[in-house]
Amino acid sequence: MNSRHPPMTALPVFAAVGRHLSVARAAQELNLTPGAVSRQIRNLEDHVGCLLFERGHRRITFTDEGRAYWTAINTALSDIRSATDTLGQSSGNRALIIACPRVFLQSCLIPVLGSFFANHPEVQVTLQVDGPNVDGVDGRIFVGREPAANLVVDKLIEGDLILVCSPGYKLRSPPLDRPEDLAHHVLLRSAEFRRNWDRWLDRNLSCLKPGCRFMDFDGAGFELPAAVEGLGIAIVRTPLVRQELATGRLVTLFDDCRIADSYRFEFHERRLRQPGLRRFRSWLRQTFQCRVDLTARQTVSAAGDRTGLESPEGR
Repeated sequence: MNSRHPPMTALPVFAAVGRHLSVARAAQELNLTPGAVSRQIRNLEDHVGCLLFERGHRRITFTDEGRAYWTAINTALSDIRSATDTLGQSSGNRALIIACPRVFLQSCLIPVLGSFFANHPEVQVTLQVDGPNVDGVDGRIFVGREPAANLVVDKLIEGDLILVCSPGYKLRSPPLDRPEDLAHHVLLRSAEFRRNWDRWLDRNLSCLKPGCRFMDFDGAGFELPAAVEGLGIAIVRTPLVRQELATGRLVTLFDDCRIADSYRFEFHERRLRQPGLRRFRSWLRQTFQCRVDLTARQTVSAAGDRTGLESPEGR
């Protein structure tokens, strides 16, 4: 065995693969590609001079050497995390670091964040726009993927993918009676959220996808004001357009084709030792549950108003 230190970046990867006994699940946890995970494992095996896993058909298992090494490495990494958490807790002014999608941060979190600081002035929070290179956070708000298996996850609010356009665009454009009519329309798309249109089209109109006409934006969130201005049809998440829908600046299309999803908050259970995270988590859950309840009451009220105005012949 090489007497030098092992490649340090490979150790958390090795720990994750050993936890799941799956390269794919470890890759999902670490936000890496399966290929990158496999390369890290091979590098570590080259360094220690033996195989750590037996590769079988669609599954891997520990070798005897690999299991013993994993136990030692996992314990060491756990000690390092505990020491880091203890150090962080001993520093009363360490800011809580929360990652969040850009548009959700702008549209949903910032407008209500004042209530958290008003009730918890002692807690410092640093909010980061989430992305593939964002790491080392205390908690993460996310949507559009499955949660990691080893994290605590709270559901915050629905985040269904829906299609919207302005009333003016719908009035002056070709018919929008069925999803296939999208072939005759401009679809608004930002580079950061191309996968949202991919998901919707793959599920509802896979045969139409190659012929779609897109207007692309380099930055996230530009498709929403473009839709309001009547430039085309955007795909958005429901909480991000509540105000535009309520005021009639946007209307929904093909509601029965929406893709159900939700915004969630995830963190390692050990982070609950931080008082700041416990308070932020409690505030998040209470704040967004209140918004869910308010939206439900408004929906029922609006339905009641419409029912009262309808004649029996109109039902």
